[in-house]
Amino acid sequence: MMESTLAVANSIAGVSGVVTDGRPIKTIPGTSIQSDEGEEFDAILRRQKPGCRSLLEELRVRLPDAEITYAYGYPIAGADESGFEEALAAAKNADVVILTLGGKHGTCSMASMGEGVDAGNINLPACQDAFIREVSKLGKPLIGVHFDGRPISSDTADECLNAILEAWSPAECGAQAVTDALLGDYNPGGKLPVSVAYHAGQIPIYYNHPYGSAWHQGESIGFVNYVDLPHTPRYFFGHGLSYTSFTYSDLSLSAQEVDADSSLQITCTVENTGALPGDEVVQIYLRDEYAEMTRPVKELAGFCRVTLQPGEKKRVSFYVSPSFLAFLDRDMRWKIEKGAVEVQIGSSSEDIRLTGQFQIGNDGWSDGKSRSVVCISSVDA
Repeated sequence: MMESTLAVANSIAGVSGVVTDGRPIKTIPGTSIQSDEGEEFDAILRRQKPGCRSLLEELRVRLPDAEITYAYGYPIAGADESGFEEALAAAKNADVVILTLGGKHGTCSMASMGEGVDAGNINLPACQDAFIREVSKLGKPLIGVHFDGRPISSDTADECLNAILEAWSPAECGAQAVTDALLGDYNPGGKLPVSVAYHAGQIPIYYNHPYGSAWHQGESIGFVNYVDLPHTPRYFFGHGLSYTSFTYSDLSLSAQEVDADSSLQITCTVENTGALPGDEVVQIYLRDEYAEMTRPVKELAGFCRVTLQPGEKKRVSFYVSPSFLAFLDRDMRWKIEKGAVEVQIGSSSEDIRLTGQFQIGNDGWSDGKSRSVVCISSVDA
């Protein structure tokens, strides 16, 4: 919060153009965002977190025998390209290029997004997209590390980068965590908790939309996609890559039909089929195939993170009660409706590996407070 005191003169409360001692506010070229670069801000960081390293510092400590060159390149917002020449010269002689991308999450005038800070463009700043295009012409391996409070959304990044690491806003241990992932000391296993749009015009976009909406409209509607965009997200809810690979098999349901007030066990086997240890987040989705009310096309019912050595298998079990699927009927009661339920298990909401089905044999009602959550366990296969 000490940093925010320097933004008090140019904040969500208004713009005065000067800080309290009369000095003009330094902004990022072409924007109204106050720059946080300079010794006064570095001093605040050293005071708050004296042992906190930047990503550059962490890489130099962890790779003492590597020659690591840094160039500024571009700011966190706007279209300023004045740093391109130096950065491109450094990249020309590199074996691999790491690009730190994104903006700054926070409050008031020093943030490019955050509390009280909104934007109509959810993509990378114009300067960053432009630099990615230019540096890609060198033919070097490109890794984008994205720091921000919103996920990366960039056609250029999709097309030109060899890898994207979504780092969000990782705080004082972020450099260590990012370096662990870049060097393979840690095998990433994270999954996206949101659906990532291509463009702000797609928002709201979410995986559990109602039947007949979003990217599940019938083809008879005329346009399956937008005129200039797909209806689908850039990255789907639950998506995330690993340095290893996983296979799913042996889906088993303890019953094909259950009463509204009972439960069943749904089990599958997950195997690490790659060469490295890794974590997989196994996700189970349920789909109410027909109901008296409009229902979501699928709903995340649970997930289980499993750590597997190369060649290791585990059985993952989900304990599901039909009350999880209860919905408010026209009388505002939580109804558990009889009928078919599709089971989907996979690595993301779109990367479904196994499917099955069970029947709820009778209607039932829940008081809402006692609606069940899905319980999860895993054991060695």
